[in-house]
Amino acid sequence: MIYLDYAANTPTDELVLEEYVKTTKKYFANPNSRHPLGVIAKEKIDEASTSIAKYFNAGKESIIYTSGSSESNNLVIKGIAEFNKNKGNKIIISAVEHSSVVAPCNYLATLGFDVSVIPLNKDGVVDLNILKEEINDNTVLVSICSVDSELGTIEPIEDIAKIVKEYPNCVFHTDATGAIGKVDINYDNVDFITFAPHKFYGINGMGVLVNRNNKKLIPLIHGGKSTTIYRSGTPVVANATSTSLALNIAINNLEKRKEYIKRLNDKLRTELSKLNCIHINSPKSSIPNTLNISLIDRNTKDIMKELEKKDIYLSTTTACSMEGMPSKSVMAITNDINLASNSIRISLSHLTTEEEIDKFLTIFKEIL
Repeated sequence: MIYLDYAANTPTDELVLEEYVKTTKKYFANPNSRHPLGVIAKEKIDEASTSIAKYFNAGKESIIYTSGSSESNNLVIKGIAEFNKNKGNKIIISAVEHSSVVAPCNYLATLGFDVSVIPLNKDGVVDLNILKEEINDNTVLVSICSVDSELGTIEPIEDIAKIVKEYPNCVFHTDATGAIGKVDINYDNVDFITFAPHKFYGINGMGVLVNRNNKKLIPLIHGGKSTTIYRSGTPVVANATSTSLALNIAINNLEKRKEYIKRLNDKLRTELSKLNCIHINSPKSSIPNTLNISLIDRNTKDIMKELEKKDIYLSTTTACSMEGMPSKSVMAITNDINLASNSIRISLSHLTTEEEIDKFLTIFKEIL
């Protein structure tokens, strides 16, 4: 088997899985209980929260545990919009946001919120000039991803943060799900950061929303205090500790892994560029983990079926996209419906071997 869909999900690191099992067995008491076992369980969560928050130059109270990035995105978008509806009704997102950002914004639009979508330039980066034109004193939220999940383009988060900072009523949120563990970005001027450990060899069904500046928002789930007042539910100690470990492993190995993955990406890009039926969509400045291509005069579905027969697995668009829909990211930078409808996302890992890349290239060329 050759797995080239690491952007959708990663296998859990053995050390992380061991941490999850060990903690689940040992710290089974409810962290909100007042007896000694509950107190010890809470201390373990606080320790994990402190470790996670340190990466974002924040305090442990900034960490909100959720079920995943989709919940985190919904929480911050709906929560900020509702809390600040008396200050303004404008929300700004980019043209390549994940469906868990787009969908809540579409919902808020039915309630009277004004949602503006900022286009990308030819390099796949948010057009900052248009952002400056669109943002105003009525804007309560700007939500722009750190890394596009389909192309791997890195958005200018620090520059966007400087623009947003000029508007005191506006909150800046970034969905960093595709960035954490793959690229180091300065989040010091960002208010909210979304990420999920299953993207960097952690546990599935777990997400984090970092509220760096203690901004007020309305919870999605009501029912009492958990680790914070913004998300109710019994805190899961093992989720917190395993996420902390997965994050530390990813951060400590980021540069070494990135260098290795870049070599694989360069080889793929070089070999695929030689084929007339291939159009490479990912700019060279994208993270090396992702290489997005389009097939010219070929049916992507047929090619994918043939690859699966050979036990090779990758994606056309993100796993959360509607089936059969063209890639909005490819469409955003190429304005070509054919390229957007026939795109393939190859996503790599430090676990990917050079032998797997060679075998993929050989079989892919044969199928084409």
